[in-house]
Amino acid sequence: MLQFTVPGMKCGGCANSIRKALVAIPGVTAIQADPPNRLLTVDGTVSANLIIQALVDAGYDASLSS
Repeated sequence: MLQFTVPGMKCGGCANSIRKALVAIPGVTAIQADPPNRLLTVDGTVSANLIIQALVDAGYDASLSS
């Protein structure tokens, strides 16, 4: 499980856009978005860098949460 901070994810529409961008990545098994807290959790066998790049490509800045 990887958790990311996504400052631009402010609403359900943003969360849906992010889900669409990430569901196409092989190895992603679950996506949980928490727009009020700007947090995104991704389960699966995928690297954090790949997720961050997909988020950037979708128009969202992101960083791995500690």
